[in-house]
Amino acid sequence: MATPPKSMDRRVQKTRQLLRQASIEVMQEKGFLAMTIQNIADRANVNRSTFYAHYVDKYALLDEIIREQFQQMLASKLPPVPTWDRKTLHLLIQIVLEHFEDEYRQCDPAEVIDPLLERATQEVLAGILLTWLKQGRSTETDWRVPMETIARVVSWSILGAAAHWGKEATTMSSEQVANDILLVITEGVMHLAPDILPA
Repeated sequence: MATPPKSMDRRVQKTRQLLRQASIEVMQEKGFLAMTIQNIADRANVNRSTFYAHYVDKYALLDEIIREQFQQMLASKLPPVPTWDRKTLHLLIQIVLEHFEDEYRQCDPAEVIDPLLERATQEVLAGILLTWLKQGRSTETDWRVPMETIARVVSWSILGAAAHWGKEATTMSSEQVANDILLVITEGVMHLAPDILPA
């Protein structure tokens, strides 16, 4: 579920904010799986029907929370006008690694929200990367692969490596992992492992 449009009625925005805050508080106390719609509605001091007027279920609400928090974190750490270059891409990878390290450190292993966390994060990442690609696009450039595909593949590459690193006990630092991911993205498999795909 996407972030609500800025033109949304202020009362609607306020109610959604109340529901998001209530769900965060209840999740911290009970965990996501044990949390009910009634718990959220009670904490927000609204009716269950009010909840359902804004969200299909608690998964849709969590999806919005994940996206909002991730977008806010990126906005606070990336340059004001980020572009597709090695330095900014490295910073983005580092931010994603730290995000997953924090998320998996805080998560109860019994809470099955990994797929939701990863999908929401990947979609935000792909959107950001696509924007960067479009900004840097030259009209004379003949792209061999559509920009949307590049953004999607790169976002999953970053996310997959970050999620794996965040879950596993490893001695590799986030800086080392970020450097490795950046090399794979910018130089590709054929350059880094030329014997794997002979001509």
